[in-house]
Amino acid sequence: MAFPRVLLVLLLYFSFSLNLPAQETLRVGVSHAPPYCMSDDGQQWSGMALRLWRQVAEETTTPYELVPVAHQDSLLDRLERGELDVVLLASMSPDKEARVDFLQAFHHTSLGVALPKTNSLWETIRGLFTLQFLYIVLGLSALLFIVGVIVYFLERNSNDDQFGGERSTWQGIGSGFWWAGVTMTTIGYGDKAPRSLPGRAVAMLWMLVALAVTSSLTAAVITAAQSPRFGQFPEALEAKQTGVVAESPADHYLRAAGQSPRTFDTPRKGLQALQHKELDAFVADLTTLRYLVDESRGLSANVEATDSEPEAYAFAVREGSQLREPLEQAVIRITLTRMWREIKNTYDATRNNPHDSRRQ
Repeated sequence: MAFPRVLLVLLLYFSFSLNLPAQETLRVGVSHAPPYCMSDDGQQWSGMALRLWRQVAEETTTPYELVPVAHQDSLLDRLERGELDVVLLASMSPDKEARVDFLQAFHHTSLGVALPKTNSLWETIRGLFTLQFLYIVLGLSALLFIVGVIVYFLERNSNDDQFGGERSTWQGIGSGFWWAGVTMTTIGYGDKAPRSLPGRAVAMLWMLVALAVTSSLTAAVITAAQSPRFGQFPEALEAKQTGVVAESPADHYLRAAGQSPRTFDTPRKGLQALQHKELDAFVADLTTLRYLVDESRGLSANVEATDSEPEAYAFAVREGSQLREPLEQAVIRITLTRMWREIKNTYDATRNNPHDSRRQ
């Protein structure tokens, strides 16, 4: 009777072994690419991809060692040659998929544009002279005019000293317009107020509506006053001195658009050149730009998102590797959790968005 039990145990063992090949230590390739993979002077690695990998390795009980690689572009080459078993950061593309096997993507991003910091007061003033702000003023004026007309016709006979009397129709409407404006802004001078029951009913309704209008107006004015300085991408860069990381997606994208950007070894060096006014703009991975600007005290820039050159980042293994199935199952399980969304948000957050949280 003991023999079938032993056989069952062996079958279960070999079944597990087929899912995750037995290997003493996986060689995991990493390269410095904030905020996905980052190393300090003490060779301690951190970042979005590292946090995900450590959870995957723990869930699958996979022993591993990190193998630092100087240039990110050489990670897939070393993976193909068998020098690495897993690569923690690879941008997915059909060409690369023909060389290696990608796991489930753990992060999606696109290109971003970093622009020099400017005087915020001047930017606000300039934003007030835009079509968007003009539309806001015209729309609000129309609403105040309608309310003013209603109040005038309700009050002109019972409230001569404030809305009717010897005033002409337009003067009376002007009084109603003024009352609607000071009521909406909660200034409430008290120089005019409805006295009739219908007038007071409209006044009460308008005060409630004005609360919502004021909240929406505040957000709309801020948006209009702080409208982005950047135009259509990438056409707006044609007359600008633009920087990119050499051989990066941004580099390929701009050159395909007929531009000749200045190249840098790392995004940090490009942002430093922008800081020193050697560049008019620097284009790179949006998440990387936001992270570097947010976390580096010596760097300041306005980072604007584009919808160009979307990218997906994932782990990669050798083509046909038996590691793919068990690792991908773990990646899918983890990236669907709320905990992973919170982790990812800490790296996507930026000081450019006041609602974003600081990174841990």
